[in-house]
Amino acid sequence: MTEHKFHQMRKAILIMLLLFGMNAVANTEPDPKAENQFYYLKKAKYFEIKAKLEANKITTKEAQALWNKSIAKIRKKEEKQIKYA
Repeated sequence: MTEHKFHQMRKAILIMLLLFGMNAVANTEPDPKAENQFYYLKKAKYFEIKAKLEANKITTKEAQALWNKSIAKIRKKEEKQIKYA
């Protein structure tokens, strides 16, 4: 009688672990909307800097520094998004 209960409990635990594992795997896929959002943020910043460069408002070195600073900020936002997803 106790063996029967043991097997029932074992089956219940296995089902719970299976469901938990499926849920954990389902939540690890990246959000395509978030990826697109960061792609367009990078693209917008690129064109903003390019416009300033072509208008001779900034030098090439200043443009590179601005780009690196902007990309670093966007990547930090992207990492936060990934952590909370």
